[in-house]
Amino acid sequence: MKKFRQIATLLLLFISAMAIAQNKASRTHTVAQGQTLFSISKIYGVTVDDIINHNPGCGKKLSIGQKLTIPATEQKQTNTQAENKDADGILRHTIKSKETLFQLGKLYGVTPDEICAANPGLTISNFQAGKTIIIPQPTADGTPTKQNVQEEKRLPEIAATHKVRWRETIEKICKKYEISEEDFMAVNPQLEGKKLKRKMIVNIPVKRDVAKTPVEQQNEQASPQIEEQEPSKKKKKDDGVTEVAVILPFLLDRFAPNEQTLMVEFYQGFLMAVEQLKREGHSFVINTFDSGFKDKSLDSLINSGALDKADLIIGAYYPKHNKELARFAEANSTPLVIPFSNKETELFKNPQVFFVNTVQSHIIPDISRSFTATFPKANVIFVEDSIKSEKPELIKSMTATFESDSIPYSIIPIEKITIDYYEEPDSLMSTIKNLSIEDRETIFIPTSSSRETFSRILPGLVMANAIDTALMANCKLFGYPEWQVYAQQAREQLYEVDTYFYATFFSHYSMPDAAQFHSEYIRWFNSDLQKIYPRRGMLGYDIGYLFLLAASRYGEEFPDKINEVEFTPIQTGFKFERINGTGGFMNKKLFFIHYNRDYNIEKIDLDKCVE
Repeated sequence: MKKFRQIATLLLLFISAMAIAQNKASRTHTVAQGQTLFSISKIYGVTVDDIINHNPGCGKKLSIGQKLTIPATEQKQTNTQAENKDADGILRHTIKSKETLFQLGKLYGVTPDEICAANPGLTISNFQAGKTIIIPQPTADGTPTKQNVQEEKRLPEIAATHKVRWRETIEKICKKYEISEEDFMAVNPQLEGKKLKRKMIVNIPVKRDVAKTPVEQQNEQASPQIEEQEPSKKKKKDDGVTEVAVILPFLLDRFAPNEQTLMVEFYQGFLMAVEQLKREGHSFVINTFDSGFKDKSLDSLINSGALDKADLIIGAYYPKHNKELARFAEANSTPLVIPFSNKETELFKNPQVFFVNTVQSHIIPDISRSFTATFPKANVIFVEDSIKSEKPELIKSMTATFESDSIPYSIIPIEKITIDYYEEPDSLMSTIKNLSIEDRETIFIPTSSSRETFSRILPGLVMANAIDTALMANCKLFGYPEWQVYAQQAREQLYEVDTYFYATFFSHYSMPDAAQFHSEYIRWFNSDLQKIYPRRGMLGYDIGYLFLLAASRYGEEFPDKINEVEFTPIQTGFKFERINGTGGFMNKKLFFIHYNRDYNIEKIDLDKCVE
């Protein structure tokens, strides 16, 4: 059955290719098993966006048998070749931005292999915009002629290609193939003054062995040349299959039930995302590795070559492992997603790394701006706790923004709210009345996110609401992400005082998507999610769905298109921005969570609600 599906897929690809030749104006493609928008776009030489624009809705879901309208590619004028010939009659072409070998072959009526043969050293990996190359001219019978270029006669012939591996050098490659560095550089002129990088495809010249007779040399060159690669490391084809490496501390070498349970739950949520994407027509190869405990090195895994073919790496957990994987990711241009907390600020400079867990200092200005946009008529009362006060940077940013936006604010000690309101209820209400400003919402913001401060300020405001509901109707409480943990014991009180807090992740089973996921998770694994925040199963699902869909849809371009993926996460918000413009990607998604007096919970997407 598997072979039958493979044959059917090949037939569909063949039919699609024939359709291109037969109908330049309008083409229809039938989606085959394992195909993605990215792989289909490569068949026809169009972009993913072109396909989506001509087939509304296909960007969200792709199913086997679905019919897609493929837009026609732009046709060049017939005099292109004549315009590009030089005085010697040699046809040359300067590569344009986003132009491919496949498109160039169609333009001039030759194959990509023939173009590469006419330009020794040219490969897909170094096919770069701005480079001028020679175009072989087809003869009357359709076969290309040899361009009379003197330098070509002196170059050694190319016997094979080689994919550069981890820490491989030119010297090692030459020693492996028993060739000279001079011959190697002659067929790889693009490497002059540059370093080898993993996954780079280089040419291997024919070995020059003077000890062999001319007949032996002729026989050797006539024999079929096979690209030297281990069976498990075949050159990756553009077959629409995304290869992913997941590296987590499952701690198989020791008994650590707490850590193991959390990692397994994350991975189970990730597998649910994989299954959902497979049902939507995407194909993946998932390789999973146990990183071990924090004192273990990942060097043996990295040097084994097991990560060489990965299009995406997700992991790890411990800082030491994050640093090792980040070095590998940067050296090999492989995107790395770090799902959990990151304490290594030097990794922020690594352009291949995605930081899912938001570093709070990176979103402080966003919190302040979002607050003033959401509450333009606010009258802010900072409630200062002298015992616990750990948000000085946020408070400083907010006060500066309030002054700029003409929002009044004042600071009072927490004792003004936590007085013995049973003994002095009038004093409590007098304090709140004196703080109020007509036509403005009074919003209390404690200067600490601690449980102790939370437990001190909330009862006072609840009592005030019970004493004078009309006065408190214009009052709100604003706080911090940690409050979603405290809310398990104080949810009713949060509703009563109309509470808001900012967060980068949030989920509650009263929300339909979260309830459905919770039900599916229990059905799949016959166990419940751990009662911690963020919930690891939901985190695994959100990360898995977003990044796998992006990699499948956009291929190597996905890091720059990650924010274009249409996906509503269950728990974790995503909005990635490069750190300092050139570093890694920091997640800067921000929500306001609202426990309103109607006893509902709102998850406010500030990017959609605040202009």
